[in-house]
Amino acid sequence: MEENKNLFIEKIFTDKLYIDKDIYRINVAKKVEFAWKVSYKYSDLFISCSKDISYVIPDKIIDFYNILEKEIKENPDFEKTLAPLKNCSFSSWILLEMDKASRAFNVGPMAAVAGSLCEFISRDIKSNTRYLVIENGGDVYIRSNEDAIISVFLKNNYFKNGLRIKIKKKLLPCGIASSSGTFGHSLSLGISDIALVIAKNAIIADAAATAFANTIKNKTDLEEAVNLMKDKEDIFGLLAIKDENIAIYGKIELI
Repeated sequence: MEENKNLFIEKIFTDKLYIDKDIYRINVAKKVEFAWKVSYKYSDLFISCSKDISYVIPDKIIDFYNILEKEIKENPDFEKTLAPLKNCSFSSWILLEMDKASRAFNVGPMAAVAGSLCEFISRDIKSNTRYLVIENGGDVYIRSNEDAIISVFLKNNYFKNGLRIKIKKKLLPCGIASSSGTFGHSLSLGISDIALVIAKNAIIADAAATAFANTIKNKTDLEEAVNLMKDKEDIFGLLAIKDENIAIYGKIELI
């Protein structure tokens, strides 16, 4: 396939993985046998699994881009809007889920694009896989039969070493997403150092993190931002930091 010419996949050992903290705001602390770096078009992923799933990854990423690019060609507003679309119908489940998350959190559907790719890949990986992490920048899908420990990176003099968070196995699989107004490539209308969401899946987490971060215009906004988000459906936990202030809600355990 012509698309394969632009896809790069490299098998690596997780203990030798170099994490660029300007790109990967979240890192899952787990060593497993199978891990890959994958680059394709606008996506740079880190995928690790308890099984060899390399045969699945390329086709799933290409399929996702084909679905997305076809929709954008037919409906350019899908890519450009920062608000939910009106009167649209979609034939693909992934576009439907992006649209649903867009409406739930009053953001554009592309606010969930990075998490949607994680979720799209995960759906074809057998549920009996003991461990699976798909990380796409600040967005993560994680499945594990043990508690998960994640490291959160941010540019903040008060939290120079970042944070470590435990996610109980009863919440897994789940999605984790972060947005920042101070670093990273994703658009944020706020000024938080980081706004992180743990949710039922990576699509919801991604859209929610964008909405969460957008509400933080000042370091005194953290409590109000949490209050606006905490009762949304399928949100498990929230964490936001600006300067020396931190707000935490839900099933997040700092360690």
